[in-house]
Amino acid sequence: MRAINPANGKSFGPEFFCSTRAQLEAMGESAIDAVDFLADAPGAQIAGFLDDYAVRLEGDRAQLSVLAHEETALALVPRLSEVEFNRMTFQLREAANCLRDESWREIARDEKNNMRATLVPLGGAVLCVGPSNFPLAFNGISGGDFCAAIAARNPVIAKAHPGHPNTSARLFAHACAARDGARLPAAALQMFYECAPDDGVALLGHAGVAALGFTGSRASGMRLKAVCDGLGKPASLEMSSVNPVFVASGAAEARAQTIAESWVSSLLLGGGQFCTKPGVLLVSGLKAADRVCARAAELMRAAPSVVLLTDAVRAHLAGSIEDLRRAGVHPICGGRETSPGFRFEPTLMSVDAAQARELRALVMAEAFGPLGVIVCVEDDAQLVDFARALDGQLASTIISDPSDSATRAKLMGILRFKAGRILDEAMPTGVAVSPAMVHGGPFPATGDARFTAVGLPSAAKRFSKALCLDRVR
Repeated sequence: MRAINPANGKSFGPEFFCSTRAQLEAMGESAIDAVDFLADAPGAQIAGFLDDYAVRLEGDRAQLSVLAHEETALALVPRLSEVEFNRMTFQLREAANCLRDESWREIARDEKNNMRATLVPLGGAVLCVGPSNFPLAFNGISGGDFCAAIAARNPVIAKAHPGHPNTSARLFAHACAARDGARLPAAALQMFYECAPDDGVALLGHAGVAALGFTGSRASGMRLKAVCDGLGKPASLEMSSVNPVFVASGAAEARAQTIAESWVSSLLLGGGQFCTKPGVLLVSGLKAADRVCARAAELMRAAPSVVLLTDAVRAHLAGSIEDLRRAGVHPICGGRETSPGFRFEPTLMSVDAAQARELRALVMAEAFGPLGVIVCVEDDAQLVDFARALDGQLASTIISDPSDSATRAKLMGILRFKAGRILDEAMPTGVAVSPAMVHGGPFPATGDARFTAVGLPSAAKRFSKALCLDRVR
């Protein structure tokens, strides 16, 4: 396996090899040796590793950012070198703070009965499998799941994403240097690049692996969920969300053009390859919806083709559009692959309420890339009906004017059970790293709506177990 530059489709850099089952099992076995050390070490020692890791990364900011750009074609400035890089190092330092103050443990005491309850590590490694779209801040060896697992004092076995193996290798080298400097065991951090699917299943089944942290497609997530469920092991899964935007009739009539502009800007951010992309816009009032469609089409026609992360992303996007075409829904603009590399035209599609109900599985399916669907509904009652039929989402936005207060109240009442995060007016693309953030949601957005993948100390609780000390000295 070699890296591929999505901008030109050409492979570059060194060869990365597929790990054998024996090598993966050796990782699982080694992780067992690190469990007790990490569980019992002074928090300041592990925190020192994270702080040093962040410092080492900052010293390599320029080269790491360029490498990530070459492997993903994501914007170098400000996306990778500033926004995502700063997010990565901030998360590492927040995890260090969690280790110092033990804020993730949620200690409860019953002095009368001499009992206390707390959260403790899982007793094995967390297998961290990161996505293609955030090579730094969600990487299995430097991202949110990694930080949460380490904050809860678990060893980590990371799988590098095939879309950015060189970036992952460089991150891992800095992690190992910081690990060794902090005198943590080598098995506290391990990484591999590729494996046969059956061997990956065997690794999940190893006694040295206690949990899975996964960000990726619904199809892959569901396969891994079935494995973990069969093993009785926890799996933190971020999978699929279209993050719908609901536009009430008053706002649609008054602000059709500006709503379209805000939506298209968010839709195309990062090439439409954010898990929080607002992929579906539901607009109340057919005349206003027509105006929203016209302005959105104008903007998307003027936008250049997007470079997608991988050829697999491009193929999935093309397949999603073709599925809608076969069902009788044709692009208003775009819909074609372009070259060089893995490029695709910004694509807009529109359906009425009847089509959206009939083709719900297609319209409401996540598709990475510059594809947006506008659902034109007749009135606010239909808008509310669509909210009731919604699957679980990471986020959802309500756009309303004062005249829409009754509709907004109904949508809020419904969406609080459907999404991990609700926004007024703002598009959902940005996700702040904050203790108050919920980056989660009901299935299929994630595998468990009780948790968040962003924001410490809460995110660390995914990789912990409860323990009661009952009359223990």
